[in-house]
This record gives sequence, C-alpha cells and structure tokens, in this order.
Amino acid sequence: MNRLRSLLFALVLLAVPAAAHAAGAWSTYLRTNSCSGILALADTVWMASPDAGLLYHVRSTGEFGAFHRTPGGLASNALSALAFDRSGRLWVATSDKGVSRLNASRETWDLVNAFDGVPSDTVSVLRADGDTIWIGTQRGIALWDGSQVAGSVPDLGTPSPFRSDVITGIVVLRDSLFVSTGDGIYLARLSQQLATWVSVDGGLLSTDVKSLATDGRELFALAGGATHRWSMTSHTWGLAGGQGSVRRLSDRFGRIHSNSSNGIYEWRTNQWVLLAGSPPSIGSTDGGYSFATDPAGVMFAFGAGVMLRQESPAWIALTPPGPAGNSVQNLLVDGSRLWVNTFSEGVSRFDGTQWRNWTPTACATDRDTTFANPEFAFTLLRDRSGRKWTAHWEQGVERIDDSVNPPLFEHVLSTCGLPQADTLCRHSDGWASAVDSSGFVYIGGDTPDRGTLEPMGIDVYAQDGTHRIVWKSTNANLADNQVRALSVSKDDVMWAGFANRGVSWALLAGTGPGRDTLPTFTPVVGLENTDIFGVVARGDSIWVLTASNLRRIRRTTRALASQLEIPAGPAPRGAVRPLDVAPDGTVWVGTSDGVRMFKPGGGFEDFKTSNSPLANNEVRAVCVDPATGAVWIGTASGLNRYDPKYVAPAPPQLQSLQVLLYPNPLSLTRMGTELRLRGNTTAYSGEILDLGGRVIAKFAAGANDRVIWNGRDHEGRLVQPGVYFVHARGGGRETIAKTVVLR
Repeated sequence: MNRLRSLLFALVLLAVPAAAHAAGAWSTYLRTNSCSGILALADTVWMASPDAGLLYHVRSTGEFGAFHRTPGGLASNALSALAFDRSGRLWVATSDKGVSRLNASRETWDLVNAFDGVPSDTVSVLRADGDTIWIGTQRGIALWDGSQVAGSVPDLGTPSPFRSDVITGIVVLRDSLFVSTGDGIYLARLSQQLATWVSVDGGLLSTDVKSLATDGRELFALAGGATHRWSMTSHTWGLAGGQGSVRRLSDRFGRIHSNSSNGIYEWRTNQWVLLAGSPPSIGSTDGGYSFATDPAGVMFAFGAGVMLRQESPAWIALTPPGPAGNSVQNLLVDGSRLWVNTFSEGVSRFDGTQWRNWTPTACATDRDTTFANPEFAFTLLRDRSGRKWTAHWEQGVERIDDSVNPPLFEHVLSTCGLPQADTLCRHSDGWASAVDSSGFVYIGGDTPDRGTLEPMGIDVYAQDGTHRIVWKSTNANLADNQVRALSVSKDDVMWAGFANRGVSWALLAGTGPGRDTLPTFTPVVGLENTDIFGVVARGDSIWVLTASNLRRIRRTTRALASQLEIPAGPAPRGAVRPLDVAPDGTVWVGTSDGVRMFKPGGGFEDFKTSNSPLANNEVRAVCVDPATGAVWIGTASGLNRYDPKYVAPAPPQLQSLQVLLYPNPLSLTRMGTELRLRGNTTAYSGEILDLGGRVIAKFAAGANDRVIWNGRDHEGRLVQPGVYFVHARGGGRETIAKTVVLR
C-alpha cells in the first residue's frame, strides 16, 4: 500500500499544473466602464464587467471592491452574466472560461466549464432556480442540477433542435422551459425531460432575440428593438411597446424592466411605467445601462462608469475607484504616488489609496490647474524639481507642480486647434524622455504618420520650462528623428534609441551650460539599423531593448557585453516604457507576450495571463518603485502591481487532513453516481485516480458534503466497476482515500 501511495503522489504531481505566482503579491487596478450584468442583494450590489472583472458595492459602508482574474480565483475579467443560488453561491458567467463560482463565505472560487460538460466556455446566460442553474452558451444550454452538469442541449453527437445554438435567454415558467437564440425562441416541457422542442416565433418583429424576462407569471422577449409579451392562450407573441427603442430587458425578484432612450421602465399591471429620473440608454459606452432591483424593489443601474441608485426625488450617482482608463501607455513612480498615462481616457494619479483622474476635455489654454486636454498621453517624466512633464499628441506639453492642491499646470506648449501637419504641433508628439544632472529635460519625438509627418528629433528644455533647442539628424547627427528611447548615464552621457537606426551616444558636457551648443551623436557599433524600443542607463551598464532581444552595453567602452532573449517582441506601437531596472539590478522587460524578469544572479521568470493576474499580455510600460522594488505593469487592458519581495502568510495548518467518502462502496447506474466528501476543513480540491494512477477526473468543493464525483471520466464516460482513489487537498494538507465502485 505504501508503494501504491508513493506512485499515486508522483503521478498527481505530474498531472497538476505548475504553481501560480502568489496572488497576494499582485494587485490589479481596472476602470469599470460598462456592465454586462447586475445583481442587487440586500447587503451587496454585484456588477459583471465585460472587460474589468467583478465589481461589488457594500451598501452598508458605501465602499466598492472588485474581484479580478487570478489563477485559482475568478477565471476571467471578461464577464457576461450573474446568478445567485439557494446555497448562497454567486455564479459568474465568463466569455471565455466557463462559469466561476464564489462560495457563500466569499473566500474561495471554483469553476464549471467545458471539462464538466458545459457545451462551450463562452457563456452568455445564467438562470438560477434554487440550486439548479441553467447555463446558456454559444453552443447550446446545460443544466447544473446542484452537484454536476446533468445534461446539455444539443447533447454531444446529437443534432441541435435550434436553428442557432447561440443562447441569449432562458426562462423557466411552470412546466415550460423557454430558450431564446440568435435565430428564434424555443419551448420544451420539463415533465417530458425536454424531449421535444417547438419553435415559437409567431408575432416577433425579428428572430434575432436579445433576451427573455419573467416575473414568474408572464414572459417577455426583446427582439427588433421592441418588447414582446407571450400569450398563454394563443401561444404567440404580441407587441408590448410604449418605451421607444429598447436596448435591454431583464428581470430580478419578480419584476421586469426595460431600458430605452427614454429611461428605465417597469412592467406594472399590463403597462410599462417609466421610473422617474432613470437613465436613458443613450450616452452609455455600450449603448445601454445594466439594471436590477433589490428584493425590496430599489433599482440600481450601471453604465458609463457610474453606478446609480434609485432615490426620491433623484437618483444617486456613485463612481467606483480606479484609473482613468485601461489602455495604459506610460507609468511614473514619484515617491508614494503613481502617475498613469492612458491612450485616450486621460491621466491618473494614485497615492496608494485614492485615485485622482483627469479625463478628456475640450482643448483650452487658459487653465492653470488642469490639463488643456489629457488625451493621447505618452511622454511622462519627473524633473529635478519634482515637477511632472507630459506630452499629449496634438494637444501640447504640460509641466505639473503637484506639491500643492490643486496641482498647478504650466502649458509649456499648446497646440490646441492647430492642424496636425503644423510644425508647432509636431513638437507635441513626444515619446521618450530623460533628465540630466543639471535639470535639463529632453523629449524625444515620434509621429502619427511617418510617411508624411517627419518627427522632430529631441526637444531640449531648460530647468524653468523654456524651450532651448531641437537636436535633429541634420544638426546633431541623430541617427533618425524618430526617438524611441532616451537615458542619461551617471557620467552625463546621453543615450538615444531610434526606430530601425540603433543606439547613439553624445557627451552633454560639450553642449554648454545652456545645452544650446550642438552635440555630435555617435552610433554604438553593432546596433546599426536595429529597431530600438528601450534604453536604460544603470551604473556601468546600458540596457537596450530591441525588437528581438535585450542587450547590455558597457558604459565605459560602449561595446556590447551580453545578450539575453525575450519571450516576444515589444508591443509593436504602444511600448512607451517597456524596460526598467530595479536598484538591485533586476531587469524588467515588457513584451507582447507578458513580462520577463531577469534576475541579477542569472536566470529569469515570466509573468503572463496564464500564470498570474496580469491584465493583458500586451505590456506597454514597466516602472520599478526604487524604494520598494515593486514593479508597476501597464498593459493594453489594465494596470498591475507586483511585489517580488512579498511573503505569503503561513496558512493555518491542520495536523492532518481527514476525509470521509460516502456512500462507499458506490453503486453505479446509467446516470452515474454521487460520491460525497466530508472532512475536518471547509474547502477541498483534488483528483480521482484509477488503479493505474491515471487522473480520470478533478474536483473542487467549497464546503463539506458536496458531490465531488459523478462516476464519469473527463470525457463524460461512465467508469468501470473497481477500486478508485481520491487525492484530496485542504487546510494545507493532503491525503488519499479509497472508494469502491460497484455495478
């Protein structure tokens, strides 16, 4: 038996994926702009975002919180629907990973997906009925019976009864199951085990049905921009209009609501009633608000980044915290503060607790306490006096003193209203930046159209913000006027990286006290015609990021010292700051396939969406906090912070894990079986193995007495009678128990 136990443990270790990076070392910051589903309970309002995870609002404190994708936690940030079952579990549908479930204690997650028999991991609809959950996907529906997926339509290998398997709505009404799809509505009887499906499209304006809703007595459908009411006698649909062009239809706690350009309506006694002060569908980023009532009938809505709570006489607006946007372009750590530049959503400042956001506005030059317009923010720099510099394409260049409140803004350059081709406007197209020991600021130019709009080269600014000179290919021997990277080494040598023209260096001492004497840039041998994305000078090393690798140049000899491989090239257009070096010599590289951390003593570690909470594999900026060594990571879909020094607290340890399997032995029928587990902790995970040590099924249980196995293998086939082993983990311990399956 001891030999068998050793064999089983060895096989289990081979079967379990590599451990994910500690979630506690990571923090995720996303802006929730739109909502795909909302669930208002007496204590908490839950909001599913299509791209920013699960947002929640604690009603008693007024605080917001969020769950974001993390290995072992919420499976995805792309969410589509919510449901709440009788056991207190929150079901969260995702657009790419199946259904995540949060247990009643709000502490652990598990997953129901294609492995469990769900037709597709692209889930669009959830409908709870006690502990039974109907799951609508892009390939049909499935039924979770409280412990397992009991079946699906269409079933594997059988023809579909639907013209389209894209499920958009599910309603259980008495003995009838109604299912709406991308091409019609269908009806089947529960008492007949869904043996026969009937198309019920009569009266619909369109068979492209968007959703179904019920109050437990009546049934409504949204199709063709209008709501339709089902007739229980004629079995046809009739228009139930009067709301204008309807964008959404939903139900919660026995109430039906719709949203149109006029606002939110509630169905009351054979008519739609407009809720006073409710938001119209227009003006929302996704074309309509998500909305739901709580058990007491109080309405909540979410759209355009704001949650609204129904009050009398007005609705109360609450804005969840977060950066201005998720399309991050550049980052800057300034003491305890973080500055974040986004592409078009604006600029943010985070002090570790609160966000201050500047969002796009009409371009203006008379504002000294805010941006002329914070759109298209690329350059981001802290000068020697502590002021921040930002360049906004086609808007201008700003210098910000945020040591006072409100911050003071100096419009170093304003290009509001100028045509894109104007020479002055070209100076706003900043990309790279650097500051020297004397406080001079350098901004490297880029261009939105290399074919017709030539970049400006390097703009030189004095300590007081005045523009001194432009260094170009024609006057300073720049290898190119498109400057992708700038850095100044400790000997006051400037290092410049160019698009497809390598790296050049120049002595700043020869440019005079005003930096208006032209330097002569000299190319680094061996990098000519190389596409450069990042240059960072640290100590005696000049780190250079190319399109295919990372290179280290010796500062004194200016010769190539070493070359390191990266997992993929940098983000092809948005990589403003893809390279940084920590005080301990750790080098961080952002690529189009995640982040690679090169360790000072050799070796590397990769962080991707597959093994970490990284918001997106397209990494555009990495910025190390010099005081803590933590790295901020800006991606195409959000912001992360990772602390490599984080040490997870020791979990409470059991002396031993003790489990009871029952019933044991198991009786196997054509429907399978139900093996349950009870032990001396509260959450379990593990595998079912056969006598040969093969993993035939996996399980996760958020409480005792849950069904952990249905007698089927991972392909859904009934197993043969015999002896099976359960490898269970929980409470920091693991054990193996035996069960016998009888016919």
